[in-house]
Amino acid sequence: MKEVLIRSYQPSDLAAIQKIHEENKLDYKFPNLDSPLFAVNKVLLTDGKVRASMAFLMVAEANLWMSRESWTDAEGKWLAVKALDKEAMDAAKDIGLDGVQCFLPPGYERFGKRIKDIGYRADRPGWSGFSKHVGERKCE
Repeated sequence: MKEVLIRSYQPSDLAAIQKIHEENKLDYKFPNLDSPLFAVNKVLLTDGKVRASMAFLMVAEANLWMSRESWTDAEGKWLAVKALDKEAMDAAKDIGLDGVQCFLPPGYERFGKRIKDIGYRADRPGWSGFSKHVGERKCE
């Protein structure tokens, strides 16, 4: 039986993980694993050789709360969204985040088309997105 060990990533693991990335022909640029945005980074070794790695890259989830009251017209609300988005994106960049996700509930398809105007895009074609929550957060 092979010895299996899971431990935290070390810079000496980088070449092995890059090789695995290339062998799997993944269609995205290999990330900087030394970035502090990788809050968790583990490697699995068998007989001392890196065979797998799992890292958690911090990505922000955009949440928007907009009053339904008649405080302005539709265009005014859109301008508010754009202004909030710019300020929030600048702040995200300032702290080193390089990605923001947005999940729209059913019934917001029109808004989904509109946010493309401020840079949001549907996630990767052909890929399915999944979420897993750690701790007490519940989504029903």
